[in-house]
Amino acid sequence: MDMEEDKRKLYPMKFIGSKDETGWGSVEYLIADLGFKDSMVDNGWFGGNTLSELMGTYLERVTGDDSFEYYGLQFPVLVKVIRTEGWQPLQVNVADQEAAERYDSFGKTALWYVLDAGKESEICLGFKEAVEPADFYRRCQEGEVDGILERVHPSPGDTFLIKPGTVFAAGPGLTVLEISECSELTFNLHGWGKETEGIMLEEAFDLIDYTASGEAGSRLEVSGLAEAGGRRIIANVPEFTVTGIDLVDGLHISSEQPGSFAAYYCISGEAFIQTPDPSGKYSFKAGQCILVPSEVNDFFLFPSVGGTRLLEVLTEKRVISDSYVPDNAPDPHIKTWN
Repeated sequence: MDMEEDKRKLYPMKFIGSKDETGWGSVEYLIADLGFKDSMVDNGWFGGNTLSELMGTYLERVTGDDSFEYYGLQFPVLVKVIRTEGWQPLQVNVADQEAAERYDSFGKTALWYVLDAGKESEICLGFKEAVEPADFYRRCQEGEVDGILERVHPSPGDTFLIKPGTVFAAGPGLTVLEISECSELTFNLHGWGKETEGIMLEEAFDLIDYTASGEAGSRLEVSGLAEAGGRRIIANVPEFTVTGIDLVDGLHISSEQPGSFAAYYCISGEAFIQTPDPSGKYSFKAGQCILVPSEVNDFFLFPSVGGTRLLEVLTEKRVISDSYVPDNAPDPHIKTWN
């Protein structure tokens, strides 16, 4: 990009998916700024440029002031689709503090939204009961870990919040949308008796939450989308907010000043974003994701067909109290929906 391009107004962007095959299935990266995975724009005059290049040139115009202040040049969230044919290795994500101190990286909190699930599909998520670290280590080494793990039989539409420290794995027959922090700092702990690269049980040993899954609060209450025409917050954590939308009528989204970016994943149906300029129509359909930069702070969402359902991903402003600003004063960065 050159300086002339820096003057161009940003617009809603779709990216070219990048799929990695694994021994247990595949991972398709839809929005990623990870260095080893850097999503490429698929539409408009930025087509062929990567997300990291956009961040390096347009800075807070992509993500918003608040997000840029915290994450800097790295795009804040990662969106990918996991498809399993066999069991994933048992894994654990790293918390922000340990990630920063040990690995100079962001940690990882993740939301799993189940897109499809076989009748016998399972997810391991935490422990049935509190376990002693030494016992867990022994069980991993001897292949006896299965019996102490909490197992869940998911259905399409189920959502799970995977907190750092929670051991987890997805079994065969699942298609899962993962929304997380901009990090892949995840350690493999156990390979279910198969030859698995990158087992790092010793490295992650003190990062694991050994309490029972209920005590750890690692499982998000299963929640469906809102009834027709409504919005329902599925997850609201410091790292991101995910909202389900049944898009029946047009939805106007605006803010007085650019706040957060918005990313939309289409679960079913088809939708389009209409910006104020006459040619500003950007369509996306089931299985596709679109990024609306913070600079685009006034637009409409419309369904193209019936039964359109979306997930919206934002990063919320972290409010810092100011004695000069009344508590009830409106924040111009906050988006409104009507």
